[in-house]
Formats: sequence, structure tokens, C-alpha cells
Amino acid sequence: MTPNEPTVLVDSELLAIYLNDHWAGAAAGGALARRLWRQNASSDWGDRLRRLAEEIKEDDQTLARLRSHFSVDGGRAKRVFARASEIGSRLKPNGRMFGYSPLSRLLEAEAMLSGVAGKQRLWSACRHGLPPGSAPAFDFETLERRAGQQLELLREFHHHAAGLAFNNRAGARA
Repeated sequence: MTPNEPTVLVDSELLAIYLNDHWAGAAAGGALARRLWRQNASSDWGDRLRRLAEEIKEDDQTLARLRSHFSVDGGRAKRVFARASEIGSRLKPNGRMFGYSPLSRLLEAEAMLSGVAGKQRLWSACRHGLPPGSAPAFDFETLERRAGQQLELLREFHHHAAGLAFNNRAGARA
């Protein structure tokens, strides 16, 4: 920093908690995105869900870089717990003893919608809340826009999943 540059002050304690909470959620969201893709890979949605899972992995890596940029450490226990919770959520009653249920598809789409909406709010909070110049390597506006595109895809998939779950017409279930 040169003498002419303004000092950038960030509440590092609150930022660390905030980023670690989102980093934990990203672990669960990434695992769920991969599961959603794997369970629907042979459908018309396979390629789109694969790209979504890849983007979510990239977003997780961006968040890890942001944590590093602000020297945020810790949070591993939260991340492990979030991942374990995602695995545990698979044990819910879904109308089928074994295998992937249309209800599982719908509930997973809803969980992904919630998670990606939270991620979009993360990027927005960083864009509007961090002091100007404190994270110049990160394009929060683009990240926020990409999360919006992910939400649109997930909304369309949610509509598809709802139709598969509740439509009893022959051939409507996948």
C-alpha cells in the first residue's frame, strides 16, 4: 500500500463468520448439485445439470479464494457438518423404499433453489458491503448475475420435477 492509498477497513471477525457459513453451505450445495446431476444424467436435463454442478464447484473455489484473500481460516467443522447433513437428508421418507423418487427430485430442486438464492445474496452482500477496493480480484456483479442464471435453470427444473412427482398420467414419471 502506498501512502496515497486509502486504508481499507473490514470487520474481519464478522466477515470470517459470514464467509465460513457460506463456505459450509457451499459444501452441501456442491454435493447436492452433483447428486442431482447424477440422478438425472440420462434425462434431457443431464447436460444442463452437469454444467450447473460444474459452475457450483467453480463458485465454491471462488469462495475459497475470497476466504484466502481475507485470511479467513477455520470453518472446517461447519463445512463437515453441512456436508454430513446433506448426506443425512437423503434418508428422508420419499415414497420409495429404494431408489430415486420423483419426490426426492422435487425436494432436491427446492433445496438447490434455496442454496443458490443464498449464494446470490452472498455475492450481493460482498458487492454492496465490502469497502471499495478491498477485493479487486473478484467480480461480484458477474458472480451475482451467474447465480441468477442458475436460479432460472433451477426454477425450470423445479417445474419439471413437480410435474414428474404429481402427474399420474401414464409415462409421466421418470
